[in-house]
Amino acid sequence: MATWPSGTKASTANLDAGTDSPRLARADIKQNVDNVNAIIDMFNIDGPTNGQILKYNTSNARFELDTDATGSAVSATTFVGDDSTGTAVNPGETFKIAGATGITTAVSGDTLTITGTAQDFAYASLTGAPTTVSSFTNDAGYITDDGNGDLTITNSTIQSSGDTIDLDDIVRFNVGYKEDINSLTSSASISVDASTAPVHTVTLATNATFTISNMVAGQSIMIIITQDGTGTRTGTFSSVKFPGGAPTLSTGAGDIDVISVFYDGTNYLGNIAQDFTT
Repeated sequence: MATWPSGTKASTANLDAGTDSPRLARADIKQNVDNVNAIIDMFNIDGPTNGQILKYNTSNARFELDTDATGSAVSATTFVGDDSTGTAVNPGETFKIAGATGITTAVSGDTLTITGTAQDFAYASLTGAPTTVSSFTNDAGYITDDGNGDLTITNSTIQSSGDTIDLDDIVRFNVGYKEDINSLTSSASISVDASTAPVHTVTLATNATFTISNMVAGQSIMIIITQDGTGTRTGTFSSVKFPGGAPTLSTGAGDIDVISVFYDGTNYLGNIAQDFTT
């Protein structure tokens, strides 16, 4: 790459006065001619048009005409997704990829791939969707809409971490309904954490006091209590109100009682079904 003018700048000492000798100025004139030729060689400018810029090309050590990436001569960039015809973004505009943590991107040629996990998408909305929508969990299931507002979820899992899934209409289970069951350990003091499951089981091997935690208004839980082979174990229920007062557990060996508790936001209201037998 040629450098100028600091390293090759010609002197004007023999060009300042009319009495200067052209012979003495010849070397300076030649130097400046060389400088001009170097500039001409470095800049490849032929028929420029409005909005173009000069861009350096390392392959030939020259500045060449190119399109201004920020000027009016540049057309919009179109972003195309697998499920869309494309969105144009004009120079100077912002194209935003929205999502929570866990979003990753990769570029291959002219393809930008955006990848995220199920929980990255906090809210999803289907409005009259006529076609299949990929599952947010493992891409194995899908959601369909029959056009009448009825959604069908196939091979999919709806998950919420720390939030509430609101179903503001009638919920119908065509096949079955399943509740998680949490196994408790027998001890003198048994904590029943309502946030772990709606159903809890325990085989009593000693007298026990049950304490219920983490219930929210409108929630119900069930505690299935089985006497061990000895029986005679007693159970009390902290803060739970029963019809007619605290109940007495069935005490025969292997007897099964079921305690149901509903929390209305103020009171824990309990009921007992006793001595389940065949």
